[in-house]
Amino acid sequence: MSVKNRTERAIVTAAIRTWASERGATLPEIAEAAEVGRTTLHRYFPERDGLVRAAVEHALEVVGAAIAEAQPDTGHPLEAMRRVVAALASVSEAIMFVFGDQTLMRDVVPTAEPDLPTPHDPVIDLIRRGQAEGVFDDQLTAEWIQHVLWGVTYTAFEQVAKGSLAKFDVAATVTRTLERGIAAQAGEPT
Repeated sequence: MSVKNRTERAIVTAAIRTWASERGATLPEIAEAAEVGRTTLHRYFPERDGLVRAAVEHALEVVGAAIAEAQPDTGHPLEAMRRVVAALASVSEAIMFVFGDQTLMRDVVPTAEPDLPTPHDPVIDLIRRGQAEGVFDDQLTAEWIQHVLWGVTYTAFEQVAKGSLAKFDVAATVTRTLERGIAAQAGEPT
């Protein structure tokens, strides 16, 4: 990786880390967190919007790569979901940054055109596979379960930020909450 790429990556990573905990952080604060001068930051990102866009794109890539690395399409659905939860916990700053401000997703990430296919979502596929195998509750939509996964995960990260939950307890806490809340129940009326 070239010096230019390393410097740009350091700025973007510092922006994600800083904005995940302090939405109002200024560009000089980002430069300080990246350990670069303000003029260096402005050379790479002359406008705040450009840095925000680069940070969102990088954060989404990081989250997507973590999910892919968890291999949600292999193994028993509960084990695969546990790996996904652990992967999400490993990229908590990226998630807190991107999903902590709903305007980021609306303003920065372009919406899909109505006639284009929906992008592949490995977590939805995992949930549907788990439902088909009788592991996850098939009376809930896969999309609902995914929203619960994101909500519980994000809430756990908030609790870590507040000091109410240890970071190393996130995966176990989220997994326990999900498994007790989305597992199919034997003998339950349909």
